[in-house]
Amino acid sequence: MKRTVLAAAAAAAVLALGACGSEAPDDPADETTASPDATTAAPGEPTGGAEPDAAVPELLDFTATDVDGNAFEGASLAGSPAVLWFWQDDCPICQSQGPDVAALIEDHGDRVAVVGIAGTGLYRASTDEQRQAFVADTGTGGATHLQSPDGELWTRFGVTSQSTYVLLDSSGEIVDSGSFSGDELDEKVAGLS
Repeated sequence: MKRTVLAAAAAAAVLALGACGSEAPDDPADETTASPDATTAAPGEPTGGAEPDAAVPELLDFTATDVDGNAFEGASLAGSPAVLWFWQDDCPICQSQGPDVAALIEDHGDRVAVVGIAGTGLYRASTDEQRQAFVADTGTGGATHLQSPDGELWTRFGVTSQSTYVLLDSSGEIVDSGSFSGDELDEKVAGLS
């Protein structure tokens, strides 16, 4: 009888221990093993929390005001190619570049940021109204147009004369600059990455 009791007790112990954690979830997706600090990611997204913000290149670490008086952060240009167009509202060459810039916005504006940077004026100090009229007259309202009345942005990008383009790659590095024809500009921008 002693053996029967011991065998029964052993069997009961085995059954009791086997029952601990023996219930499998109905849906494998219900099973979680993540730590409290882990974040849930959508399919195809990396897990383990958000990546730290990428460093903003020094060249793009600036704040400016657009021709309508709104604030603009240069850091917003980081991560994608950009074309900076340095113009002055009373510059005939700049005025003639308007159709080329409008075509650039039309053809490449979905992947390349186009930013005009107004100077103070070639022959006279320009006003807000004159800068806004330049944008409207040149048909380049699809671009962001910044003011640089003190020339700080011109100096930052090494520009010494109006009607200059500065091409930036997605890492914020200058890859080319100068005064280009419409075809040259289109070809150079097509190769930006």
